Amino acid sequence: MTLRRFARLVALDLRRSRRRLAAAGIGVAMGVAALVFLLGLAFGLRSTLLHRVLPLDRLEVAAEAKNLDLLGLRFGLGSDTLDGELLSSLRALPGVAGVYPKMKLTVPAVASGGGSLLGSAVQTDLVADGIAAELVSDEVGEAFRFDGVETETPCRSDRECGDRAYCVGGGIGSEGTCRNTVPVLVSPYLVELYNGSFRRAYRLPQIDPDAAIGFTFDMAFGASTLRPARARPARHERMRLAGFSDRAIPLGVTLPLEFVREVNVAFGTQRAADAYHSAIVRLDRPRDGPAVLAALEEMGLVVTDRGARRAAQMMALLVAILGIVGGAVLVVAAVSVAHATYITVSSRRREIAVMRALGASRRKIRGLFLAEAGLVGAVAGAFGVALAVGAASVIDVMGRFWVPDFPFKPDSFFEFEPWLLVGGVTLGILACVLGAAWPTLAATAADPARALTES
Repeated sequence: MTLRRFARLVALDLRRSRRRLAAAGIGVAMGVAALVFLLGLAFGLRSTLLHRVLPLDRLEVAAEAKNLDLLGLRFGLGSDTLDGELLSSLRALPGVAGVYPKMKLTVPAVASGGGSLLGSAVQTDLVADGIAAELVSDEVGEAFRFDGVETETPCRSDRECGDRAYCVGGGIGSEGTCRNTVPVLVSPYLVELYNGSFRRAYRLPQIDPDAAIGFTFDMAFGASTLRPARARPARHERMRLAGFSDRAIPLGVTLPLEFVREVNVAFGTQRAADAYHSAIVRLDRPRDGPAVLAALEEMGLVVTDRGARRAAQMMALLVAILGIVGGAVLVVAAVSVAHATYITVSSRRREIAVMRALGASRRKIRGLFLAEAGLVGAVAGAFGVALAVGAASVIDVMGRFWVPDFPFKPDSFFEFEPWLLVGGVTLGILACVLGAAWPTLAATAADPARALTES
């Protein structure tokens, strides 16, 4: 039998049994849609949680210091900082791609300004930390690069200094010097917290993150609204919002590491220059995490991963549960295909016997029925995948308009990898073929003479 004749027979049989096969195909399509939809939701939630909220390819480590609790207060015993030698040891660990030290600002600071953005000026104490520019180069590019604040460029107004500097001491009849602004990074969490709750309480306008890039404000280092001012004069600098990064401190601002080091030394001692409070350890691959974690524990370091490991385990469990539920629906659909195929084959026992009597082999007859089931599965699988993606798109649109903004709200709650879409169609084919296999084998194994006699 030629391939063309075989295809014609398959098309003829599909036309004759279209209603029964269509009913079974709808069950398979719904099973595939449920499986792809649930797994897409699980992968989307996992991507948001483990890449934005709790990234597993970056671990923040700190020294474990002893504490003494007394009358509700906790006193630190010993050092809780990392030195250069320890950072070198971290870089030498297998599976570690890079180590980026972080330093907290150890002096109080007051930020003021915001009149051009918020409509009225505000003043508040701010906490800050410092990170290296290369840690966020993939997010903000060169915007976070810092070349120091001092320049030798003369000026009379801010316009003569460019976008990243301002004029100090200049004016009508006098000449000043340009001074570089200090780039600042802010966490998206802080913006979402402000737009969601803070601005409502103080009747302030929302912030458009894209339009806020380049916004400047003043900071006084060594000043505080909570405690009396120090005897040492405060240091005043102008800050420039360079961008938003998930690696910025969640509540506060993140500054260049070299600037924070300079301020800490100026208001403290020279020992503060090498006193790093934590470090970001970037892994070659997330799966290297267990080995790196074990090595860090041997070095006496603690990982401040904010529950990333437990979240990863919970997400793996969620994916497994949703996969089992979707698979169960698909199995039920495969049973319905088997039932439909059994009815179809049973009603055509005489026809199968005639085909056997005319010389058709069992293999060709089985191939005919299984090809029909495979085509039904391919159409049902493709329809189920399209249904799942369409339902996800509708939910994403509803979420954009009806679900209020919250920290780390994703653009989409779903993530459909290409392998998942192709796998959905493949599972539809397998479900139909496997469901049709048993009744087809049983029907073609019967004796043709007995089938003709019983009919």
